[in-house]
Amino acid sequence: MDKTKKGKIKIFFKQILSYKNKIKYADYVMNSSLNKSKFVPIAFDDHKIKSNDKKLIAYYLPQFYQIPQNDKWHGRGFTEWDNCVKVFPQWAGHWQPHLPIDVGFYNLETVSVMHRQIELAKKYGISGFCFYYYWFSGGEKIMEKPINNFLKDKTLNFPFMLFWANEDWTNTWGEKEDKGTKVYEAKMKDSDVQKFADDIIPFFEDKRYIRIQGRPMLIIYQSLKDKNLPKFIIDLGKALESKGSTRPYVMLVFPDENPEIFDPYKFNADAAVEFGVHMKNRINYLYKPIERKDIINPLAKIQYFDMTDYILKKVYESDTAFPTFNGVMTTFDNTARKIYSGAYLFDLSPSLYKQWLGNVLQKTKQEFVFISAWNEWAEGMHLEPDQRFGYAYLQATRDALEERT
Repeated sequence: MDKTKKGKIKIFFKQILSYKNKIKYADYVMNSSLNKSKFVPIAFDDHKIKSNDKKLIAYYLPQFYQIPQNDKWHGRGFTEWDNCVKVFPQWAGHWQPHLPIDVGFYNLETVSVMHRQIELAKKYGISGFCFYYYWFSGGEKIMEKPINNFLKDKTLNFPFMLFWANEDWTNTWGEKEDKGTKVYEAKMKDSDVQKFADDIIPFFEDKRYIRIQGRPMLIIYQSLKDKNLPKFIIDLGKALESKGSTRPYVMLVFPDENPEIFDPYKFNADAAVEFGVHMKNRINYLYKPIERKDIINPLAKIQYFDMTDYILKKVYESDTAFPTFNGVMTTFDNTARKIYSGAYLFDLSPSLYKQWLGNVLQKTKQEFVFISAWNEWAEGMHLEPDQRFGYAYLQATRDALEERT
């Protein structure tokens, strides 16, 4: 057979495969909602707290309400829910969109939904929320209203702490190749120390605030992007003590760059902490993405990672010369935000997540374990129940905690 005929046959079978993929995809998009085989209903009883339980802290995104900045940049009324509902599956079997049940498409301008979130968290063994805190040089803040509301309402009887998201803020969600215009500056100046201290003292002094060794815990996201950070941490402690408050227990997230050699002590911090894919042993540094040939959308840019080997082989385990607070995550998929500019999908089922969390609970040397995340809906990373899996990730969390004991 000559090369021309072979080439035509190859193209023919490729076209057949493409056609079959499209038929399979169309059926999945139109009918997948009928499949409830993986849906886990709500538990009837509540988790019984035990004295030897590790404390599970879930990262919490305070994004879901209308703010003037988003009205200006993305159109009046824009919230994170807009990102969530506009995305489609990119292949047959792709879990998108992620759509909430129970708490629903909520508005965080009021605390009513927080009461329900706390009920769910307690039912399934979550011990506290770690709120992202967007504070920028000069004292500018964004999306702070839900956290302030939580602080004021003492009937929200649930432990909490702050995660300082100290990174520049741009006016785009990454849909374009350009990353937008920088709107807020995250690099700190000496004049910012006292302003930051004054803003966080009310949180630190709250009886619900999470502490370790008598000190309020503070997570800082970016350690390498601000050369002034080591000095800022020292000065912040002094500023707080001068106000009669307590020097915080500072935990730094493992950075993107060389996490395997990261040392928080060099930044005057007390410990390191894992957050989402920001782990000491990062899967996308240790494994190559899997090529998915069944993606329908030719414009989609997605790096896909199957987490099975990473979890079953316990690649995430590591020893450090400093305190490390381990973290686990539910599945992660930010195609809702970055499908055209470069999305990541770290795929793990509720059962794999449970196995990962269960092992971390057995092995960790620390009192706290962090879970990514309570409600990162546009990154497909949420414990809150959804239309496909129901309460599966919450139930897996509770099962891992209870089976440990």
